[in-house]
Amino acid sequence: MNYKINKASKIPLYYQLNEYILRDIKNGIYKPGDYIPTEEELCNTLGISRGTVRQAINLLVDEGFLERIRGKGSLVKAPSLNHDLLGDFSFGQGIERQGMKRSVILVSSEVTEQKHSIRSRLNLAKGSKIIKIRRIHCANEEPWILEDSYLDYEKFKGLEDLDFTKDHITTILPRRYDTKLHRIEAFVEPTLVDEERAQLFNMKPGIPALSMDRVLLDESDTPIIYSHAFVRGDRCRYYFNIKSNV
Repeated sequence: MNYKINKASKIPLYYQLNEYILRDIKNGIYKPGDYIPTEEELCNTLGISRGTVRQAINLLVDEGFLERIRGKGSLVKAPSLNHDLLGDFSFGQGIERQGMKRSVILVSSEVTEQKHSIRSRLNLAKGSKIIKIRRIHCANEEPWILEDSYLDYEKFKGLEDLDFTKDHITTILPRRYDTKLHRIEAFVEPTLVDEERAQLFNMKPGIPALSMDRVLLDESDTPIIYSHAFVRGDRCRYYFNIKSNV
């Protein structure tokens, strides 16, 4: 354990310890499923109080890096996506922001006519052509999210032919179509992994997951993207970032 706690520093001791442990998790010294040193070991080795150690560990628990296991200690969790439900327009950008390697499997990209429930989310009339893009978002080469994205073909002709394994839809729209996303309406429901999706995600059926419906709107509140995503429950955490107008 190569931790050098500087007690003369203005940086709080718990934060110094937090950064050391986080560094070792990100560098793979502590892998998912490993236990970090116990509170007693950290106290004795570093000469700091148990309260300081607990504060550092609690912060890592809150951030989703550690899980406390009664009677055993603090376990390193598999990485998860901390997704701002109202502020993150792109799953892929969220994965990259957290320092994980993002990759995309493009399942299909086509122009179709969709049922009323989908057309209505985009305010489109019957018979309107719609671009449907199905992707699997991966983090560190592990599939996390299956997403179907729907857009108006008349507005975004040619989008269906682009390479979504490299670019985000949310960065293509302002650059190529002068369309900037401004607001999200999102609905989330708990569900379970079925047989089909279990094969896609290489996991057992019946594991908790999340079903997410989102409408992404531009500055004039026009629906631009309707997105339905199926998200692994063991790899994503959602939060709200809301500012008061008071």
